[in-house]
Amino acid sequence: MFHLNYNTLDSGSVTVGLTLASSVSSSGMVTASLIILILIMCSALMSASEIAYFSLSNVELDQLRDSDDDTNNKVAALLDKPRFLLSTILITNNMVNIGVVVTSYFVTRGFFDAIGLIDELNIGSISLSRYVVELVWNVVVVTFFLVLFGEAAPKVFATQNKLKVARAMNGVLRLLNTIWYPLNFVLVNSTNVLEKRLKKHNAEIDIEEINKAIEITVEKKESKQDAKMLKGIVHFGNIMVKQIMRPRTDVAAIDHELNFTELMAYVREMGYSRFPVYKDSLDTVIGVLNIKDLIVHLNDGETFEWQTLIREPFFVPETKKIDDLLREIQVNRKHLAVVVDEFGGTSGIVTLEDIVEEVVGDIKDEFDEVVDSRFRKLDNNNYLFEGKIPLIDVCRLIDIAPDTFDDVKGEAETLGGLLLEIAHKIPKNGEEIRFENFKFLVLSVNNNRIEKVKLTNEA
Repeated sequence: MFHLNYNTLDSGSVTVGLTLASSVSSSGMVTASLIILILIMCSALMSASEIAYFSLSNVELDQLRDSDDDTNNKVAALLDKPRFLLSTILITNNMVNIGVVVTSYFVTRGFFDAIGLIDELNIGSISLSRYVVELVWNVVVVTFFLVLFGEAAPKVFATQNKLKVARAMNGVLRLLNTIWYPLNFVLVNSTNVLEKRLKKHNAEIDIEEINKAIEITVEKKESKQDAKMLKGIVHFGNIMVKQIMRPRTDVAAIDHELNFTELMAYVREMGYSRFPVYKDSLDTVIGVLNIKDLIVHLNDGETFEWQTLIREPFFVPETKKIDDLLREIQVNRKHLAVVVDEFGGTSGIVTLEDIVEEVVGDIKDEFDEVVDSRFRKLDNNNYLFEGKIPLIDVCRLIDIAPDTFDDVKGEAETLGGLLLEIAHKIPKNGEEIRFENFKFLVLSVNNNRIEKVKLTNEA
């Protein structure tokens, strides 16, 4: 070990004398220095792996999965759980970096002990505390080398050679994934909970801000419809299927046991282009009949087995978001979906037209009635509604926020259901129900169902 004897001269220069202290070996410092170099190399490998794996495109991943090379398949398999992989890399990298700093501290301390620097270092008129020197060395110098050789340089290299690095580090990362699995499990699930809460909060803020921006931007009366369309797009991803579906009680469905003559009479009476087909009850939907498939069989007799034309049904849960449903409809090319509840029973049906109407408003074709019986505007503040109209349609038609009644609606998705939740009973004809600045006058109740309601917005 070395001892530093120093004297401050009148000129401010430092005279340094080194003597060998043979009683203590310097091999420990050399070993620690080698450990630091090894740890910086490990940090470099982790940093390079992070860039290499997470810069692979979807096309490259598909190519790796389809490759005959087992290593390529394993590289792609690691990214099947990207959060676990990222957690493994970050945990390892952080522990390595901590190891570098801690080991560097002991090397620095041992070196200063070896040269005899106990309290302070005097350089001319400048006096530096030993602890300040240690702090500057470990925080500034060591961090510089760690960032340069352990972070920046490896990431630049990995950007240019991502597949080579990913293949080379595959085995190491798989082993580390296994070692750190318990800690990864805790971290990943914890971050998932936080992410869901923060995402929901941020989404609500964003939607409110976007709605305000739309209202500020739209000033002309002729642009009001455009504003409604924009708001529909904003809220599109937050709407569930059960909010827009046609309820079970209003579904026109066909009994599988009908003969062809009975079927044609029912089809002419209802006038729809598609019908769900059931056995025994509507809870057992076995398919969907597309009326255009019947055209070539119009002259067939009563014995024609129309059941052979039934197409496979498409089932969706009540809680599915309609933006996800729209994508599934595009992929499966199904224009009608049967909505099922948590027990597997049929809740209703939803069509492509129902989804599109949430953005563009009601779509009328040549077969629809000119007047929508579900809704009539009396003046700017008074409206007539059918009790079965979905709440989301009520909000859109009177131009209020879709979540206006969320605090009181419970599980209800129709106007009638909302009034039952508020009143906690079945109201009578002529009964008045209030919520905030809204007044609901029940005009008609039939068989315990609210059929007609007058809504007054007193705001």
